[in-house]
Amino acid sequence: MVSWVAPFVLALVGGVPVTPDQSPTIQGAIASASALATGKPSASASLAYLRRVMDQFHNRFPVYDDVSSAGNHFHAWAKIPDQNAAVSMAGSWTDHPHSGATAIRAEFRNVPGPNFGGFYLLNGVLPPGAQAPQANFGTIPSSGFDLTGATALTFWARGQQGGEKIEFFMGGVGRDPLSGQPLPGVPYPDSAGVVKATFVLTVDWRQYRLDLAGKDLRYVLGGFGWDASDASNPSGAVFFLDDIQYELSPAARQARLNQPRFLKSFSTGPYQSLPDPVRDFDFVNRNVAHTYDNALALLAFLSNGSKDSLRRARLIGDAFVYALQHDRTYDGDRLRDAYTAGDIALPPGWTPNNRLGTVPIPGFFDEDHQSFIEIEQGGISTGNNAWAMIALLGLYRSTGEPQYLTASRRLGRFISNFRNDSGKYQGFQGGLDEPETDSPKRRLWASTEHNLDIFAAFSTLASISRQGNWAAGAEHARQFVASMWDGKRRCNLAGTIDPEHRNEEVGQLPVDVQAWAVLSIPGALSQHPGLLDCAERNHRTTDAGFSGFDFNDDRDGVWFEGSAHMAVAYARAGKPSNAEELRHTLAEAQTTTNFGDGFGLPAASRDGLTTGFGFLFFRRLHIGATSWNIFAQSGFNPFYAAPAVGSGPQP
Repeated sequence: MVSWVAPFVLALVGGVPVTPDQSPTIQGAIASASALATGKPSASASLAYLRRVMDQFHNRFPVYDDVSSAGNHFHAWAKIPDQNAAVSMAGSWTDHPHSGATAIRAEFRNVPGPNFGGFYLLNGVLPPGAQAPQANFGTIPSSGFDLTGATALTFWARGQQGGEKIEFFMGGVGRDPLSGQPLPGVPYPDSAGVVKATFVLTVDWRQYRLDLAGKDLRYVLGGFGWDASDASNPSGAVFFLDDIQYELSPAARQARLNQPRFLKSFSTGPYQSLPDPVRDFDFVNRNVAHTYDNALALLAFLSNGSKDSLRRARLIGDAFVYALQHDRTYDGDRLRDAYTAGDIALPPGWTPNNRLGTVPIPGFFDEDHQSFIEIEQGGISTGNNAWAMIALLGLYRSTGEPQYLTASRRLGRFISNFRNDSGKYQGFQGGLDEPETDSPKRRLWASTEHNLDIFAAFSTLASISRQGNWAAGAEHARQFVASMWDGKRRCNLAGTIDPEHRNEEVGQLPVDVQAWAVLSIPGALSQHPGLLDCAERNHRTTDAGFSGFDFNDDRDGVWFEGSAHMAVAYARAGKPSNAEELRHTLAEAQTTTNFGDGFGLPAASRDGLTTGFGFLFFRRLHIGATSWNIFAQSGFNPFYAAPAVGSGPQP
């Protein structure tokens, strides 16, 4: 019997070659942007926040941080010596964890007769069609982690009563516990014999350590385990585990830090649930890495221009390329709206849809029902794919590496499928709903925001490739944006409900399409000089002492990301005093207790900031808002990866 926690039933694409159809001549266009790295404290601190988030699961090899943490490994929890062992474990214990939101509660029950039992935390396997990882004790090939360079396994533990005598171990799967030799009939055992030690626990949290120096860790199936006996615990034992991880040598740590990966979108709080309006936000979003947010983070690193920032931008770009090529369902033509932070690929031996190394899908583990719930997979959006294009094209222009251009073209072709040439309002529609079903549903609505993104992405690709189809697509998107101008309100509307009807719903006038039009489309202010005044009239608000802009026109709080949009737009519009006022607000929020932490910027000034579109923003540090703060403080236009003043393609 296998018990399991947070098995990220995730995915990637499989080995599509990246061959450009044109040899680029690149002169490092990003060099001009590197001058924007002014060293302003706010921008520098925000970059430090992005670096911290990027490295949090790669400066070590975690086994368990919190339930559903993006860093967790070894998800198949198998009872030993067999399924009848009088033991249990739960990974969602919230009473007095060592850190974070949860700990593991483990129990050994003494029953009549000789009694011994425990748990192995195995990597396991996930065969096609399986909904949970299954135990593998060395009978299935190519399903172990290479942990070469790990120097120790450390963990924190405490006993419920104190005096619990527990043996802890790793490795040894498929090997004789005494001789260390492979067991008969086990062709693929752990590369090392078991490493174990017995500890007597106290009621206080203490860190324990298994030294792994000199051990052969090329193939690890059993990442962690424990056992107990009635001889040592005649009354049974209840104890708690937390922060289980492998420490790495400097060389192994550096190698892991150079692996492609996505950044977790929100720094979630140490909660499973809170009262309204937060509820389970921190739990559900514990491992989510939004495509849009990661595109912004890539561009933020490009805006800095340092050697390390370019390395980090490449790692995110490589993660996009990998995700494009290694999806569990799609064949190299699109990106999902969200992935999982942490490792870019599912564990070895996990093969959904018979595909190897697929990219992880975000979600959370419901321990009550022993099921993993995927989230952010109900649709695929053209705008998110366009932002990935924008980021990859910026990276291509800075490096000349053809895989980024090839990936951008593939994404552009996918977006082109949603071009609408019929009806009163045309443009590019929003994408797909139910994308992995047998009958995906094309969205009838089109978004002004998405079409602004597509205009910038296609314009940039047209300038690089000199291919007219991309310029024609950009013009199609521009015409849609032009048709969304509401002369009565003197604002850009959110988009359409269908090709015949614009969205004029009360409470659904967004601020971003006012600012983004200035940043994306050359001449937008010449055509509509009062465009930014729309935001001042409808979105300017004050909350918690901060003056900024709300997401929509109900003005129930300050959306810090949107306020940064406006700061960059004002810089682009040649209004430096307006931009500087907003920069000050953003820097103040960044350094105010209970809002920022001196580095990152929260999404909103309050929990439950409404948008008018059914989703909410919260006072949680956010890589999207933090990246936009870097753009605001540095005067950088992410749409074209260039200075805000004078950026953009020639009309």
